[in-house]
Amino acid sequence: MQLRGFRLETDAHAKLVEYLHDERFAVMAEYAKACADCGHMTLAAASVPSTPNERTALLTTLLTEPELDSWTRTEKSGRLSTKRSDMRLAAHYQPIAALTKIAKVDKILTSFGHTLAAKISPVTGRIHASYKVAGTLSGRASCSGPNLQQIPRDKRFRSLFLPDHGNVLVVADYSSMELRAAAHISGDPAMTEAFERGEDLHRITAARMSGKDPADVTDEERNSAKRVNFGAIYGMGAAGLVKSAWDAYGTVLSQTEATRWLTAFAEAYPIFDRWRREHAARCAERRYIVIGKDAAKGVGRRYPLPRLPEGKSSYTVSCNLPVQGACADASMLALAAIDELLFEHGIDGGPVAWLHDEIVLEVPTEHAVKAAELLVRAMLDAFAETFPGAPLNGLVEANSGLNWAAAKEKKAA
Repeated sequence: MQLRGFRLETDAHAKLVEYLHDERFAVMAEYAKACADCGHMTLAAASVPSTPNERTALLTTLLTEPELDSWTRTEKSGRLSTKRSDMRLAAHYQPIAALTKIAKVDKILTSFGHTLAAKISPVTGRIHASYKVAGTLSGRASCSGPNLQQIPRDKRFRSLFLPDHGNVLVVADYSSMELRAAAHISGDPAMTEAFERGEDLHRITAARMSGKDPADVTDEERNSAKRVNFGAIYGMGAAGLVKSAWDAYGTVLSQTEATRWLTAFAEAYPIFDRWRREHAARCAERRYIVIGKDAAKGVGRRYPLPRLPEGKSSYTVSCNLPVQGACADASMLALAAIDELLFEHGIDGGPVAWLHDEIVLEVPTEHAVKAAELLVRAMLDAFAETFPGAPLNGLVEANSGLNWAAAKEKKAA
């Protein structure tokens, strides 16, 4: 996969980078207008805050006394924290909302602007990212040079990745992979039965929270439930969920809202909630976490809790690593299997990207249908081997397209 590389359309990428720079200037103007609308003409006339001191001054100007009193402080100086993860909590003030938009664009430009195009090999004309197997605590692979696993989900970016002429991209991912794994590992019947019936767990959680019938749940409510579900299975508290909602989805969630959602999740899936507490207690007692399909038997790779980086919660990782680690095992099995299956069926090409629960193939157009069939088989077999007896209906669907975004659009439809 590393040697094969992934093709990036450079001209389209350059235009997108230019557009993002224009977008940044537009949001800077939005910031100035928001300051003026709030009656702060001095702020409107000044440049956009770019240093901690300038952001601190902005917070001091806009926030109320109670908000300032409860604001997160830096450990060393005790000053107001101006981290992006904290600034978003004041996004109900329009100048700060504009500032968070600028920060988001800046992050994309820094990671996937001109630096992305610079990673293209002058020999092959393709990007050859490096994958490190078991590169994280859970056993997940990591990726660098560039990190294709962090490519923005924005269709504008995904459409930049293309196959060579005569080829097509085949894309498949696991639906709710980690939720399914959590249901299997914890033995929660409510979660498992929902997957057996082919129901949408995010919609069920939203219905529980809103008191509505699942059919009446709005897309916004479902998206909120999605954030909660993924945060809850990893043992996040309200503060962690607030941060995760912003980092993963760009959504501002108050700590009060996060607490209510987490309570609703625990009430909806009490067996899983109990498993989290009991499993974390077992891990703390024996001072290590077991990861793998046979972890319930005490068999698998062990992660010693004393090795946890400073600031990491042993409770959170005790919930996180068994689920994320087993999912990583399944994904790696699928990746190895599809490579073998394509070879056995005489199909040229193979994987060009791997994003934890998603595999992207590049194959000749005439073999797209067969390659998609083989990819689904590889992924289902790998999941079944890792989580014996877990429901497989609706787990994997593969589609093809002439760029990465097009293939994902077909899947979404």
